[in-house]
This record gives sequence, structure tokens and C-alpha cells, in this order.
Amino acid sequence: MSFSGLFYTAFLSVSLAFLAQAPEPKEMPDNKGSIEGENVYHNPTLNMTITLPGSWHFFDRTMYLTAEEKQKKKERYEKSLSTCQGPLCGHGEIDVALQSPASPPGVYTVNISAYKLSSEYQNRERHPLRKFAEVMTLGSLGDNWVPEGDLNYDPTRRKAAYRLIVHHKRTTTAKGFEYVADSNGRVFMLLGTATSEPEKLQSAIENMKFTNASHGGG
Repeated sequence: MSFSGLFYTAFLSVSLAFLAQAPEPKEMPDNKGSIEGENVYHNPTLNMTITLPGSWHFFDRTMYLTAEEKQKKKERYEKSLSTCQGPLCGHGEIDVALQSPASPPGVYTVNISAYKLSSEYQNRERHPLRKFAEVMTLGSLGDNWVPEGDLNYDPTRRKAAYRLIVHHKRTTTAKGFEYVADSNGRVFMLLGTATSEPEKLQSAIENMKFTNASHGGG
């Protein structure tokens, strides 16, 4: 399996900025899911439900970029895409970002990126979930995030997943939690970040529920 070239995400590069305005609900594609009662995120495409701490809304990560940064990002993306091979090329089928609270200063973000896989790449004997997890976590850290420990797999969680815990290089109290798992024919990465009380967000994520979805193998 070749993942060379590209897993394109801006999650970790902007996840400590919390000043964006929420887009209008009508702008949200169906596969981005919905927020019910301010804190229950539901994504029917992934069969996922997460009860989060606090009040949440959707936001647009690109709002933090200048015109020059957007252009450079576009150029890097197009260059990488031209040589990319494998199932993680281009933008994911699902690319969604949430933050809490709605008004600054923010405390938490949750970012989800999911790719629909062909039957070939759903074969976990030929294409282990760990290979996806390595690309989607360790391969997307950038320069500002540092792993705390190793990428690990725990099949006893509500959703068997690989997990990587990270902290910000300059703001060590800022924590991130990356999870990679299978659901409904997709492989997804969920990243949660917290500037304070990270244990609340971590607990909420690790207790997310899935319906009609089989656990992915390692």
C-alpha cells in the first residue's frame, strides 16, 4: 500500500486559534453531521455520536489564514496531489471542525477527516489500520506538536482505535488527542484539542458511540 505524497490536513496548524465565526447551518453539507442541544455531535455517515462538554458550533479553519498563506497552501496541495498514490489523496469525504465555546477565548476543538475506502483498502489483513494511523497522526503533526508516548491501539474502547496524545511545543498545557478508526466503509481521524481541562474532552471522545458499525481491526 502506498500512502506517499499526501495526507492533507490543517487540523494541527490552526487548532489553537479560536476566533472564527460559525457558518450558517444551511452551508453545512449533510456529511458534516449536526450539533443537537448545543453539545451532542451526530454524524450519520460515520454512525457516530459524541456528547461533548460545553456549548459547540461549527467553524471554518481557513478563516485563520491570510491570502498569502491560502495561496501557498493551495500550491503545496496541488504539487503533492500530482504525485500522490493510495486512498488518502485529496480532501476527505468528510472534513469538519467544531469549537467550544462559541465566543472567545475558546477552550476546545474537535476536527474530523474521513475517507471512503474501496473494498481493497478495507481489507485489514492486506492494509492494516496501523498504516493509516501512522500517516494520519504522526504524518500530520507539523512543527508545533510533540507526541507524548507512542501511537497505541486499544481494542477495549467503545470504538477500537489507534490513539496518539500530543502537546504544543510552546504551550505545553495545550493538549491534543488523535484517534484513527474504521466506520461504515470509511477510515477517519478525529483530533480533539484543549487549552485547559483536557481530561473532560478526552473522556467525551473516548466514550463516543457508534451504531451499526463494526470495530476496525489493528
